[in-house]
Amino acid sequence: MNYRTILKGVGGVVALQFFAMSALAQQKTAAYAIIELDVRQPEAFSKEFFPLVATVFANASGTFVVKPSAPTPVDGVEPKRVAIIRFESVEKATATFAPAAYRDARKVGDQYASFRIFVVEGATP
Repeated sequence: MNYRTILKGVGGVVALQFFAMSALAQQKTAAYAIIELDVRQPEAFSKEFFPLVATVFANASGTFVVKPSAPTPVDGVEPKRVAIIRFESVEKATATFAPAAYRDARKVGDQYASFRIFVVEGATP
């Protein structure tokens, strides 16, 4: 193997690393909406509210990572239920909770549950 062949190989590896790092830098980090719920009327919540809000999240390309379920306590005071929804970005996640479709669904949900919602940015892969 001669000197030029080695340099071409090293240059190719460096170029590949550069393009991979550039692609990662341009890729937005996913965001997660974490929803703590205290459901007072589980049957009505499941039948009347959940289908409405699930449609809102699906239309915003949100996917449930954890559907509303009871957590297993480890430390501290646990919420009654938790749901986690993955979105493309923090901006997309927060924007999902602003439109009339969500606000209308939330009016129904407020009859059956109390909510605490926050959005966090995911780790870069």
